[in-house]
Amino acid sequence: MDIECDKTASVFFGAKGDRMIEKYYNGVIEQVAGGIGNVEHNSILVRYSNDFSIWDLESVNHYKDQTDIFFTCHEFSYNKIAEAYEPYLGLIRQMFHKYCSGTLEEFMEECDVYKLQRPVFESYFEKGFCERTEQILIDEVEYEQERMHSSIVTMLQKLSEICPIVIVLNRFQLASKSTMQLTNRLLQTKNKNIGIVLGVNDVQSIPEFAHEEWDAICESMDDRNMVYHIGNAGRNMEPDVMDYYSDYESDDGYRKLNNLVYFLDFDQADHHLSKIERRIKFDNFTISEKKHYQLLLLQIMVSVLQRDIAKALESCEDLEKLQDQEKEGAFYYNFWMATSYMYLGKLEEAMIYVQKAKECGEALGDDFLVFRAELLKAQNQMSGWCNIFFCAQDIEISDKLIEKLNAYHYKNHLAHIYIYAYDNKPEIVAKAYRSEAFLIYFSKGVALAKEIGNEQLISIAYRKNIMIASTNGEYEVSLLYSIRTYEAMKDVDSVEGGRIYSGIAYNLCAMGENERAQSYYNKAIKILCKLRKPEDIAEVHYNMSLNCVMLGQYDKAQEYLTQCMKAIEKLHLNSLRVCNLSKLYGLFALVSILQGNRFNCERYLYSCRQFLNYIFEKEKTENNLATVHDYAKADDDMFLYTFSKALLAQHDGDNEEALKLYEQADIYLKRAEGNQFFCYVLFRRNRMECFRNAGKEILYEQEEFILKQYEETHRIMFHEYAEDMKDLLPPVDDDCEELSTREIEDLLKQESVERAYKSKKEQLDFISIWQKLIDVNGITAKEMLNMVMKTFLNHFDVDRAVYIRYSERVPQVLYNDTEKEMTPEIMKIMEKSMRKNAGGFVISKISSNYSEHQDITSIFGDEDVCSMVAIPFFNNAKIENIVITYVLMKDNWHSSVNRYMLDEDDLNFYQLLFREVRYALNRLDAYDKIYEMNTKLYMSAVTDQLTGCYNREGFYRKLDTLLKEIAGEKRKPKLGVMFIDLDNFKHYNDTYGHDVGDFVLIKMADIFTEVCGKDGFVCRYGGDEFLIFLYTDDRDIFKEKAERIYQIIDEADGFSAEISEKLGQSFSIDKQHQISCSIGIAAGDHICTENDMTEMIKRADDLLYSIKTTTKGTYRI
Repeated sequence: MDIECDKTASVFFGAKGDRMIEKYYNGVIEQVAGGIGNVEHNSILVRYSNDFSIWDLESVNHYKDQTDIFFTCHEFSYNKIAEAYEPYLGLIRQMFHKYCSGTLEEFMEECDVYKLQRPVFESYFEKGFCERTEQILIDEVEYEQERMHSSIVTMLQKLSEICPIVIVLNRFQLASKSTMQLTNRLLQTKNKNIGIVLGVNDVQSIPEFAHEEWDAICESMDDRNMVYHIGNAGRNMEPDVMDYYSDYESDDGYRKLNNLVYFLDFDQADHHLSKIERRIKFDNFTISEKKHYQLLLLQIMVSVLQRDIAKALESCEDLEKLQDQEKEGAFYYNFWMATSYMYLGKLEEAMIYVQKAKECGEALGDDFLVFRAELLKAQNQMSGWCNIFFCAQDIEISDKLIEKLNAYHYKNHLAHIYIYAYDNKPEIVAKAYRSEAFLIYFSKGVALAKEIGNEQLISIAYRKNIMIASTNGEYEVSLLYSIRTYEAMKDVDSVEGGRIYSGIAYNLCAMGENERAQSYYNKAIKILCKLRKPEDIAEVHYNMSLNCVMLGQYDKAQEYLTQCMKAIEKLHLNSLRVCNLSKLYGLFALVSILQGNRFNCERYLYSCRQFLNYIFEKEKTENNLATVHDYAKADDDMFLYTFSKALLAQHDGDNEEALKLYEQADIYLKRAEGNQFFCYVLFRRNRMECFRNAGKEILYEQEEFILKQYEETHRIMFHEYAEDMKDLLPPVDDDCEELSTREIEDLLKQESVERAYKSKKEQLDFISIWQKLIDVNGITAKEMLNMVMKTFLNHFDVDRAVYIRYSERVPQVLYNDTEKEMTPEIMKIMEKSMRKNAGGFVISKISSNYSEHQDITSIFGDEDVCSMVAIPFFNNAKIENIVITYVLMKDNWHSSVNRYMLDEDDLNFYQLLFREVRYALNRLDAYDKIYEMNTKLYMSAVTDQLTGCYNREGFYRKLDTLLKEIAGEKRKPKLGVMFIDLDNFKHYNDTYGHDVGDFVLIKMADIFTEVCGKDGFVCRYGGDEFLIFLYTDDRDIFKEKAERIYQIIDEADGFSAEISEKLGQSFSIDKQHQISCSIGIAAGDHICTENDMTEMIKRADDLLYSIKTTTKGTYRI
C-alpha cells in the first residue's frame, strides 16, 4: 500500500486527542480499507466536537508499507487557504506519474476531459499554477463546472481501476466548495475501488455558500447509516483562528486563489478575495500594491463570471487607482469595464471602453491585447452571446479577426462567432430543411463545437435555428431542429430538455396540432417543476395561452397569462425570454375582449401602450449597435394592440372605427412574419364579420378568399409536415396530466421567498459597505456624493439618479447623471411633488399609479422611464434632500443580468441608505466647520503673523515631517538651507519707524517666497533672520536663487516708491543704507536625522557670520 500524507498542518493545537476517539477513528479507517473491492459507496462520516488531529493514529502508520491500495491521508489547515479540489488533484498527479505510462494528453483524452480545460490541468500538473488559453464565457460557467467535476471523477475512477484508493480527509469542514462538490459526486458513484473517510469538527460552522453541498453529503451518509459520532476531543480552537489566513500575503496564497478561479471554484475564491479587500479597505491590512493589483484582476473575473456585475465595476474602480502597477494595467481596466457594461446590456458604454482598451494595446505594441479588444468588440455587437433571441441579422466580422482567432487557438469564440454572427436570415435557415450544408457558417460553428466537445453550444446553435425558423413562420424547419436538438441531448430531464419539449409543443401548435401540443407542454411543465424553474414555467404558460386562443379556450388562456404575470411580479422580472410586457398586455387585452370583458380590455390596452410608446421611440433611433434588436419586434406588439382595439370598437358597434383599426392591424400582421399564427384565422374571421356588419360584401368576399387560401395552403401543408415527422417526435405520455395551479403557485411562492431572502441578505451585506463608504472626512459634499452614487448605481438595478440638497432653502444639485438640466423651474416641480408625497413613492410601467406621477416622469421622459423611486427628506417641515433614481426603458431587454421593476421593498431600502447619506452630509458640514477652526488655530501656531511664512515652531514641525518622509523613502535625503540675515534693516526701523520696518520685512519675505517657489519653504527664523529650505543639494540651484534674490532687491531700489506711497510723502534713501541681505548656504546628500539637520543649519549660520564680518550683502556656499 502506498501512502501520501500532507503534514503541513500537522499538530496545530498541542496535545494528543482522547484515546477513545483515536480508537474509534482507527476503527473507521480500518473498516473502509477493509471494504475496498467489496463494498460500493464505501464511505463513512466521522463527527467529533472541538479539534482533533489524525497524524498520531495507528491506522495511518499501519497501512504505510502495504502496496495493494493507494492510501492518502489529508488534514485541512485552519489558517491556510483550502485549494481547489484539495487534495484530489494532488492525488491524481501523484498516481498518474506512478502508474501511468502514457502522456498526460492521452490520459485526459481517455477521461474525456473538456478540451478548453486541458491547459488548466496541464499547467497545474507541470508547475502548480493554472493557466488557460481561452477565457470562459459567462453563459458557459455552469456547463464548464459540470464538465470539470465529471472529468476529475472520471480520472479518479480510471486510476482506481489500476490501484484501489482510500482517502482520509480530516477537518473536512475546512475544505473548499469544489472539494465538497467532488466528494459528494464520489459518494453517489458506485465504485468498489474508492473508499472515503471524512472527519468533521461539529463545533465549527460551514460557510453559507457551501451549505447545499454539505447538506447533500450529510443526507447521503445518513441515508446509508454511515455517520459515526465519536465524542469530544476536548481541545478548543483559539477564538480568532478561523478569521486569519497566514498565506493571504504570500505568493503561495495568490497561487491558490488563482487556481481556485481557473478550476472554477468561484464561491470559494470570492470568499477569500472579498475578505482580503475588506481588510485592505477597513482594517489597515497591508499588502504590496502589485499583489493588490493581481488580486483585483482575479476579483473582477470572479465577479463577472458570477454575474455580480456591480461588484466587478466596484473592483474596476479600485483597479483604476492601481493600474500603473503593471504596463498592461490601463488595458485591463478598460477591458473589464467594457465586459461589465456589455453584460449589463449597456452596449454603447461598453463600446467606448472597448475602443480605449484597443488603444492601450496598440500603445503597448501588444498584438494579443489588441486582438482581445477586437474580439470583445465583436462579442459586444452580439450582446455578449447571452441570448439567441438577439440573432436578428448577420454581423460583419473582419477576415483579420477570423485569422487571429485561428492563430491564437480561440476555437470556442470562433465557433460562437460562426453560430451567432452568420446564417441568421430566415430564407437561409429555411433551406436547412433540405440540407444543413446550406448553412455554411452554422456548419463551421457546429463542427468546431464538436471538435472541442462543447455540447452546450451545439444545443444553442440548433435552438437559434429553431427560434429564427419559428418566428418567421417556418415551423417545419423549427420542429425538425427541435427534434435534432432532443436527439443530441444526453439528459432530456434537464432544463434544456424541458425547453425543447416546450419548443416542440409550440411548433406543433403553430402547425395546427393543438391537442398533441398540449401533451408536450404538460411534459415540459412537469420537468421544469421538478427542477424548480418558475421562470421557465411562466414561458411555457405563455405559449400554452396561444394554444388556448387557437382552440377558443379564452378563459383558460386568461389563466395561463395570469400565471405569467404572477411570475413576473413575484420574481421581479421585466419580461420573459419569449415575450416582453407590451406583448403580454396586448394578449391580455385580446383574450379579455374575446370574453366580452370590455373594462379589462381597456385596462390592458392602456398598460400595453405604456410600453409601446418607448418602442416607437426606439425604432426611430439608429446607432452603430443597430445590429442588435429585440427578438420581440414592435410589429408583433402593434398587431395585438390594434387588433384588440378593433375588436373593442366592433364590440361597441363602431364599425367605421373598427375597419380603420383592422386595416392598420393587417399591415402589422403582414410584417410580423410568423409570430401571429395563433390568431391569424381569428383576425380574418372577425374582420369578415365587421365587413358584413358594415355592408361591405365585396371586401367580405375578398377577406373570405384570403382566409380559404391560407387554410388550404398553410394548414394542409403543416398538417402533412407534422404527420411526416410524427415518428421522429420524442416520446411523451398521452395521458401526461397538467400540474395543478396550486402546485405551480406553491413553487412560485417558494422561489419568491428564496429570492427575497437572498435579496435581504445582500442588502444587509451592502449596509456595512455603505456605512464605511459614507464615514469619510476631509472631502467636499459633492466628492462624497459622487463616490456614493457610483457605488449605489453599480450595486442596484437602476440606471440614473439625481441628488438635490437644500441649504437655507436654496437647492444645490450634488449629483446628476440624468442628462437633464436641473433648472429652478424643474426643481420647483420636484419640490411640489415631494411635498405631496412626503413618504416618497415608487412606480413602474406595470403599476397602477404610474400616471399619477407624470409631473416627475415627464422631466426625464415618460417614454424613457421604466421604473422610478423618489425620496424626500424633511427637517421641521422644510425639505432638506431629494433623491430620485430610475430604471430606463432603454436596454431593459438586452441584459444578461436580470433587471426588475422597482417596488416598495426598494423604496424602503433606498430610504434607509439615503437617510444615512443625509446624516453623513450633516457630519461632513460639522467636520468642515471644526476643520476650518482647527486650521486657523494651527496656522496661527506655526505661521508668522506679519509675513505669512513659517515661524520657528512651524519650521521644526515641517522638518519633522520631512524626516519622516525620508525615513519612509518617500523623499530623497538631499536637502539644503539658505540662512539669510537682512542688512540695513535697523536703519529703516530706527529712522522711519516700526510701520516702515514691518513693511520692509513683508516685502523681503515676499521676495524669498517668490524665489523659493515650490522647491522648498520659507521660515522667519528670528527678528530679521530668514531660512529658505530647498529639497535639493544642487549648488547651481542655490547660486541661481541667491543671484535672483539680489536682482529683485536691486530693482526694488530700497522700496522707495512703495514706502513713499505708504507714507503719503516723497521718500528716498541712499544706496549705502538701502535694504539688502547676506546669505550663508549649506547642503547635504544624506540628511536623514535631526542631528544632520541641525549640523547643516549650523554650517549655513557659520558661513553667514563670516560674511557679516567681512563683505555683507553677498552669499557664500
